[in-house]
This record gives sequence, C-alpha cells and structure tokens, in this order.
Amino acid sequence: MAKQKRKINQNFLIFVITVLVFITVFFVVQIVRFFEKPINTVLIKKGELINYEEVTGYIIRNEELIDISSYDGIVKAEVEDATRVSKGAPIIKYVSKSEEQLIEKIKKLDDRIEVAKESQQTIFSNDVKALETEIETSIYTKVKNSMSLDEIKQSKKTLNDKINKKAKIVGELSPAGSELKMLIEERTKYEKELNDAEKSLISPKAGLVSYRVDGFENILTYDSISLLTIDKLAELKISLDQIIPSDTKNVKIIDNFVCYVAIPMMSEEAKKTKLNDTVYLRFPNDEDTLVPATVEYISNEDDKTLLVFKINSNVEELTKYRKISLDVVWWRSSGLKVNKEVLFETDVNVVVSGDGEESTEIATESIKIPTVTIKKAYSEENVFVKILKETDEFVIIDNYKDSELIEMGVSTELIENRKTIKMYDEAIMIDEKTEREESI
Repeated sequence: MAKQKRKINQNFLIFVITVLVFITVFFVVQIVRFFEKPINTVLIKKGELINYEEVTGYIIRNEELIDISSYDGIVKAEVEDATRVSKGAPIIKYVSKSEEQLIEKIKKLDDRIEVAKESQQTIFSNDVKALETEIETSIYTKVKNSMSLDEIKQSKKTLNDKINKKAKIVGELSPAGSELKMLIEERTKYEKELNDAEKSLISPKAGLVSYRVDGFENILTYDSISLLTIDKLAELKISLDQIIPSDTKNVKIIDNFVCYVAIPMMSEEAKKTKLNDTVYLRFPNDEDTLVPATVEYISNEDDKTLLVFKINSNVEELTKYRKISLDVVWWRSSGLKVNKEVLFETDVNVVVSGDGEESTEIATESIKIPTVTIKKAYSEENVFVKILKETDEFVIIDNYKDSELIEMGVSTELIENRKTIKMYDEAIMIDEKTEREESI
C-alpha cells in the first residue's frame, strides 16, 4: 500500500515538473518575442494604380477665321466666347461711329437712372430681387475672385445688361409721369435709334465662337497633321499654358465636336502604341476627369515618338489654349494594392504534357509563382498571388483561380492546401523575411 502511494506521489511530481517546464518554456518564448525586433509589415488594402506620363500637348482645331474688315463701328453686343452658335446666327452687333453721341447720352442716362432708382421707395417685384441677387453674386464671386482680364471684361458686360434690365422693371413699377419713368422712356428711344443703325456679323457655319486668335489657325490644321514632326512643333513660338487673349477685333468659328492634341513622347509605352489605340488624357483644369482619346497619327523619330490624339470632349475648355501641360494616362486599375517589396517568387514543380497523344511519360518543369508572406498571430503563411497591374513601386494583386493553377500544371494537392489573400492581411516585407530566415 505504501509502495503504491509512493508511486502515485512520483507520478504527480513528474506531472507538476512537466507543467512547470512547459510554463517556463512558454514564458521564455514570450520574453524572446517581446525583445525580438518587430517585423516590418504592410497592410493590404483596396487601392488604385494609374500609369501616366506628364507631357506637353499642342492643340489642333478645325477653325475658320471670319473676315470682319467690312465691319466698322462700336461693338454693341457679342456672343460670349466659347459659345456654340448655329449657322446664320448673329455673333457681334456693331453700331456706326456716328452714333457715338447716342451711346454717350445713354451712359449719362444710366447714371441718372441709377440715382433715381436709389431714391425710389417702390417695393420691388421678385424679378428685381432675383436680378439684384445675380448682380451681387457676379460682383463678389466672379469679379472679385477672377484673375483673368478677359473674364472680368465679360463679367462687366453681363453686369451692365442685368443692371439695365433691372432699371426697366423698376421704371415700369414707378408711377406714370415720374422722373424715373421718363428717363427709362428716353433711354428706350435712344436704344431704338441705335438698333436701327446696327449691323450684325453673321456666323458662316455652326460651331463655337472664339475671339482668341493667335495666328496658328492656318498652321496647326487637320491637313497639317501628317506633316508634323517634333522639331517643327518645337520651332513654334508658343508659351506653355498661356491663355490666348480675347479680342473682338478677331473672330473665328471652331468645330465643337472634335479636336486633336499632338504630343512628343519618349516612353516605352509611346513606342508600343498603335493606331486607333484608346488611352486617356487628364487636363489640369479638371484632374478628376479622364478624357478618352484615340491615336490618329504616329511619327517615330529617333528615340522619340510623336503621337496625335483625337478627343471628342473638353473641346470648349481647350479653345483657350494652344500649348498645354497634361497627362497621358495609359491605364488605371483598382483592387488589392500592395508595395512591391512584399513580393517574391516561389519555385514550383509542375506537370507538363508528353511529346505526343500516346505518350505515357510524365514530364515536369519548374515555374516561378509570385508569392506574399502573410503574418498571422503565431505563424506565417505563403500565399500565391496573381499580379494584375504594376508600376515601379506598387502592384494590384488577386488570388489565383483553381482553374488557372490547374492550367499552369500545379498539383491538385498544392491547390487544395493553398492559402488565399484578403483585404487587411499583413504582408511581410521581403528584406525582413530574408533576415529572419538567415538568423534561423
């Protein structure tokens, strides 16, 4: 009995010692882990890659200069720049110089009308209040914040039109025989005399009206595209990103449906481009919008390539420029985005077919599959990944489908036991992984 009791005590003691050893080893491992150098990891998240190239483009338009040599006088009204007009529509209204006195009288009447209007106690209609709001908005937003002289001149014209419209409405609301009523009637009489003496410039075809003439309208034409070279474009004295000044002394009509952008390039992507390929252009005025562009002409010149792109949108905005900075976006892709530093290649032996249909020999070869090491709580897992798109620093990756791995010759066992990658996994940097393996 005593012998059996002694044996039980020994077994219990061995159990206690085993537990203590296990606990000691556990704490030692945890202490080592605590003082171990932290693993440098990258969080895998959804993102986007854009492969683009910063370039300089020359704008080529189908534009027709209008002869205005027979038109003389003062410009009374004009269609706003970059506005589409139909064929036969009036663009500019002129009044003869002999009517300058009438214009001066109208200006003086405008001052008197404004004084009379300020002293008027009439409760204005909603139309008048709406006009006042538009006038204030134009003053405090468009005029105050504008840095362009052309835009300020255009805003001034618009303001004057709205002020005159307001004055007419106020005059109609005023009592008959009042001073304001008489001033409005006198102004209307002078306006009628001016209208009778005015002469209109008519649009010869439909398109965009433009007063921005730079002298290259007959040089950079559709017919000149096939004759263009990078050297010829460089010889053109055009300032980059400069807005062409607007002046009603010159008028042209521009095709608003299409324009071309000639771009000298040096990249490998440009050299590989083919006719009718579609890429995207990104302009500085709207960096969030990618404009589709089709390759219409290619000129390979030594180590450079001249590409001419055709675009069907953003034409109105480009009427302001002849030479502009922009981006050529070759492609964009979204998905699981990660740094290239986490990728390495795994050698995998795969089965390849025999030399003939009746061959029973099984041949193998080694292929390299992109791999990422994922950090888990107490372990690490290698995951095969498929590279969808890549740049110099980042890649868009995804998991392989079973059918894709089978087609590559990967064994069924390896496919069934493989791990997959998902968003918010922690990928270990290659240098960190190598350093840890060498220390082991």
